[in-house]
Amino acid sequence: MRSKILPDLIRFPQTENLADEQRSWSGAGSYIDAMYRILMHKQWTDLPRHMIAGMTASVFRLVVDRRLTTESISAYNWMAENFVAADFIGVTTGQHGGFSFEPTFPLYQKQALLDIKASIDRGVGAILWHDQFVICAGYDDGEQMLFICESQENEVICLPYDSFGRNSTPYWYYQILESHTTVDVWEVCKESLIQAVYKWETHDYMLPPQDYACGPAAYAAIADALQSGVYETNQAAMVLRYYANSRKDMASYVAELGHLSNQMNHVVQAYALLADLYAQMMEKVEDSTAWDTKQPGHVLRVIHLIEQAGETEQRAIDAIKLAFPETIGNRFEDIGLR
Repeated sequence: MRSKILPDLIRFPQTENLADEQRSWSGAGSYIDAMYRILMHKQWTDLPRHMIAGMTASVFRLVVDRRLTTESISAYNWMAENFVAADFIGVTTGQHGGFSFEPTFPLYQKQALLDIKASIDRGVGAILWHDQFVICAGYDDGEQMLFICESQENEVICLPYDSFGRNSTPYWYYQILESHTTVDVWEVCKESLIQAVYKWETHDYMLPPQDYACGPAAYAAIADALQSGVYETNQAAMVLRYYANSRKDMASYVAELGHLSNQMNHVVQAYALLADLYAQMMEKVEDSTAWDTKQPGHVLRVIHLIEQAGETEQRAIDAIKLAFPETIGNRFEDIGLR
C-alpha cells in the first residue's frame, strides 16, 4: 500500500498578480487554470498566466451553447486542443478520455489511476475532469483515495478511486504532464495569433451547430438567448464572466506583442476596446436585481454591448490578418495548420 501527496502543490503560494488574475475565475475550472498551477509548481514557466493562456491559443476560443449554460465554458474537443495547448509551450503530455457508460470503462479507470499515481510519484500533479478541470496532488492506496483541488483553491477534496470518471456528465478525462523543453516564445506568440484567426473562423466539428455556436456566431447566439429570455441568469452570468476575463487576458497578452509586426498596434487597440466593452457588460450583469429579474431595458443594454463586442472582435481578427498576411496566406484553405 502506497501513498503520496504533494503538499507544496496544494498550498502553492499565489503571487498577488496571479491572485488578481484568477480572482473572478473561481468556479469556472478551466484547463489553463489547472495547467498553469502545475507549470508554476514545477518551475516550468515564469511567465504570467495571461501569457500562457495566449501562447496556448486557448484564450481565443469562443463557444457557447444556445441556452447559455455553464457547459459553454468547457465545450470543445479536449483531446485535440489540450494536447496542442501543451505542445505549443513545450510540454509533452499523455492523456486519455472517454465515456463512463462504456463497458470497457473499468479497465480505463484502472489504467488512469496507475498513470495518475505514477505522475504524482514523479512530483508532477495531474489534470482531471471532475465536473470541471481540477488538479490531482496526491493519493492513498490504503484509503483508496485521490486528493484533488480546484485550480485556484487550496482545499483538498477526497475522490474515491472508484469515483474517478463518474461525473454528473458521462465524460472522463485526465492528462499527465511528462516533460518540458524550451521554446521560442515569440515564434509561439506569432503562431498563437494565427490560431486565433482559425478559432474565430472555424466551427468546432465536435459540436452540433444546432446546439452550439462558435466565433462570430456565438455573439449572435448570446444575443438571441438574451432576447428570448429562455436562460438561467446565474449560468448566463458565469458564462459572460468567464469570457469577460478571457477577453481581459487577450488584451493583456497582445499588449506585449507589439514588436511582432508594424501592424500590431491595430490588434492591440481592438482587443483593448473589446476588454473594455466586456467590463461595461459585466457592470450590468453584476447588477443582480436588474439582471436576475431580466428587466427588459437592462437586458437590451447588455445585448447592445454584446453586439458591439462581436463587431470589435471581428475587427481584431481582421487586424491580425493584416499584420501577418503572408503567413496566413501560405496556409491556403487551412490556417490552422502549423
